[in-house]
Amino acid sequence: MKNIYTILLLLALLSCSEKKLSTPYEPLVTNKDAIEKRNEVFIKVHDSVDSFFTNLTLDEMQAMPDILYLGKKENKSSITIPTDTTVYIIGGDPFISIFYKLEIDKGDSILIDVENLKVNSSKQVQYPVFTHLNSDKPWSETNFDYLLFKQNLNSEAIVIDEDKFQNKEFSIKQIHENSNLLLDSLKAINSISDEFYRSTKLDQQLKYATSKVREARKQHLQLDIDTLDIKINSEELFERNEYVSFLKALVLYKYFQTDKRVSNTVQFDVVTKETKLFNQSTKEMLLSAYLKSIYFLEKSKFDNYLEKFYTLNTSNKLEDKWKTIVENQQENIEKLDINDRTIGVLSNLVNDNQLTFEEILLREKGKIVLVDFWASWCAPCRKEMPFLEDLKTRFDKTEFEIIQISIDKEYAAWLRASTLENLSTEENNYIIANWKKSKLYNNYNIKTIPRYLLFDKFGKIIDDNAPRPSDNELASLIIANL
Repeated sequence: MKNIYTILLLLALLSCSEKKLSTPYEPLVTNKDAIEKRNEVFIKVHDSVDSFFTNLTLDEMQAMPDILYLGKKENKSSITIPTDTTVYIIGGDPFISIFYKLEIDKGDSILIDVENLKVNSSKQVQYPVFTHLNSDKPWSETNFDYLLFKQNLNSEAIVIDEDKFQNKEFSIKQIHENSNLLLDSLKAINSISDEFYRSTKLDQQLKYATSKVREARKQHLQLDIDTLDIKINSEELFERNEYVSFLKALVLYKYFQTDKRVSNTVQFDVVTKETKLFNQSTKEMLLSAYLKSIYFLEKSKFDNYLEKFYTLNTSNKLEDKWKTIVENQQENIEKLDINDRTIGVLSNLVNDNQLTFEEILLREKGKIVLVDFWASWCAPCRKEMPFLEDLKTRFDKTEFEIIQISIDKEYAAWLRASTLENLSTEENNYIIANWKKSKLYNNYNIKTIPRYLLFDKFGKIIDDNAPRPSDNELASLIIANL
């Protein structure tokens, strides 16, 4: 009886959500052949959204996700991202068990709306709801995470503390049951495809098994792995992130009965000697996964462990993958030439010129110059970009110029952010080498970003800590000095 009631409740939730959020929007593109040829994705927010902030992943080997910010308060309602591959929107709040991930194929157009969900008697959270504007992908598939979170709240599988904004109760078993009930309900009314049903069912089973293993390790419990109903050595699951997470959890449970954090290099070494759980193919796949984490989290040890991996690995596919990754990373390092000769040198994407700041400032003599120090990872910097664009259009280019200087340490991160911010064709969009050794860093005491310098027509400083572009005071300051 309880299951029947739950299914009826889920169907009611689905009906309301689809009616409210998915039907009013017309597709932007209906010709699927045209979609295939577009090497870009288009993302916009609904006109009612004040502010939406989340993360974007465009490259498997990017150290940090890129930043997506849209909405009325952000002065930006849409973005077009050039890409020849898949883009992912990833976000959430681990303290209250919110997690969402949207896979956007090249050519896709996505509309984002935001729903305010009441999580307890006094607090609400914003949860994004996605609609494909140019494909017939079912709304229920795109928003499965959203529907499941609502059901977890309604069934009290997740209970949010009234005082602290975090989970008070979290039932692994109930969440797993809810996911199965939701999938079965959606399948019963043909709201999801057979493929989505099978794939998501498997992912939910893997998540449940991973949670059980982590719980057993944390509470020092004995766990019969066979009861988890997951095949340990299954090559058909190698491409699934949830499967990799499950195997990593098993390694920690079996070999590290401690609450302390265990580094990826230590886990790598244990797996190389492991003989009971994993066959050779599984070990190689796992070692490759650890190697990726070592690259991000223990970079000084990466070269050593890459050589270990090459020695132990027998898979040509994995070896070719890592050789390509290393070649690409080396190319990015060479583009941002870091040595004593390049301290403070600025490079752009338009030409191969390498200039000093003094040379660039001299070139703009006769104009008011605003210098913007930013980085790909700096959210406040990125949120000011639309307001900088407004200044560019507001003032005549013969009288006013903006010089943008990124302090990114990774060339690829700067390149991605420049593309997202439409700066890749701007001649005065630069990245600086050896930032903290440069005269700019020391002369102007730039310890935090965003930071703005305003120079007069003769290259003399007007304000070495100018207001942000979103502040009307900056425009007034520019006008006063024209």
